[in-house]
Amino acid sequence: MNNQYRYFGQTLTPGMAQELIQELFAGRTAQRQDIMKSVDEAHLDRGGQLSIARFHHPATLSLTHMRQSGLAHNPSYGLWSIPSSTEESEEKESEHPRTAELPEITTLNEFMEWTQQLAPEEYLFRGIANKDYEIEASAYRRPKKEDRDFGKFLQINKELIKDARLQGLDVKDGRELKDLEILAEFQHYRAATCLIDFTYSALVALWFACGQDSENPSNGKVFAVRNKPPKFAEITPDLLKQRIDYFLRDNTDESAQQLYQWSPRQLNNRIGAQQSIFLFGAVKIDPDEECVIVENSKQDIRTALQQGANITEAILFPDFDGFARLRSHNIPYTQLSGAEYRERADLAYQRQEYEEAIDDYDMAIQMDPEDVQAYINRGLVKIELKQYPEALIDFDYAIDLDLNNADAYYHADKELRYALQLATQVGNTNLIVRIGQLLQEIESRTVE
Repeated sequence: MNNQYRYFGQTLTPGMAQELIQELFAGRTAQRQDIMKSVDEAHLDRGGQLSIARFHHPATLSLTHMRQSGLAHNPSYGLWSIPSSTEESEEKESEHPRTAELPEITTLNEFMEWTQQLAPEEYLFRGIANKDYEIEASAYRRPKKEDRDFGKFLQINKELIKDARLQGLDVKDGRELKDLEILAEFQHYRAATCLIDFTYSALVALWFACGQDSENPSNGKVFAVRNKPPKFAEITPDLLKQRIDYFLRDNTDESAQQLYQWSPRQLNNRIGAQQSIFLFGAVKIDPDEECVIVENSKQDIRTALQQGANITEAILFPDFDGFARLRSHNIPYTQLSGAEYRERADLAYQRQEYEEAIDDYDMAIQMDPEDVQAYINRGLVKIELKQYPEALIDFDYAIDLDLNNADAYYHADKELRYALQLATQVGNTNLIVRIGQLLQEIESRTVE
């Protein structure tokens, strides 16, 4: 025992732990549990007192701070590398901030290259709008910083579940929900829980990373966590029956903390659309890989995601909540383009909602009077509604707009012959004559 030890008789703190880590592990790479054990032993042998913290071991907090400051690296889960010289690390940090050490993404192609280096099928992803945030359960952030501990974290989740049951909010489709299902339902409506949203899709994570953090422009970040057992235990039907206490257990040794993964796609459409999976079991999860999304590139990347991968807010939030949010007072109204009206009309046509289709084809033509396909499709719908003279007018317009449009001729000829049969059946002489004239005109144009 060394009573000359700077921290003789003092309880171990993160600051003390950092000094011991740099002393004991400079130039070395070690597992987190080995670092914690060595720090405890060194501090105790020199006359210090061990920490009685029930939440994070001081060495764990130190490592997180050191990683953020560039004084330590976390090459894989639970593994930490400490530079050989503090001065060298500090000089490197001053020249290159930590965010500069991470890949900085400015285009969709750069992001695709980054994910391919990871073997993306082996990872789960999370995108955040502000690079300074960690992978942290929202329920942990509810108390003030000085009041945060694992006990409070568990209490918040238990009280949410209990209050939901007391108010009869624990039943869906005639079935009583389990604890985890209640948490998932309420997280869907932005309640703070122990569940942390991840996705199997790197591109979906990128979309979220390209969002804006309130009113403060900032770089975003995409985290990648390796998805492998026994690191994450999958929630089975039997495990789903367990109370929340079973999953949230205080453990000062983070390396021994059991984490869980769960993808309850049957609960709502959003989970399936976002290829979501929940990770939980601890208040924080360390990433295995991460990259920074440069703030002034966010909008361009989202545009590329929409055009190249059809990832939009409407696709990712296909439910009442998402639908309403896209139409809230703070979202500027933007009228659909002619092509978008036609696309919506096509969907209505496929559902045999003909009147709805006509309305949208009308808007498509109003927005773009030279959209040949809109005239053709509207004519097809009018045939279904037995509005034969009106359909003939649409086919006539389509042919006049584009004499070389084979599609227009094909549909006009096909539908006109079908209309001719119907007109013959009902004995509509005027219509028979008009259809015959149009068919002759189509034939003459085809010959030309």
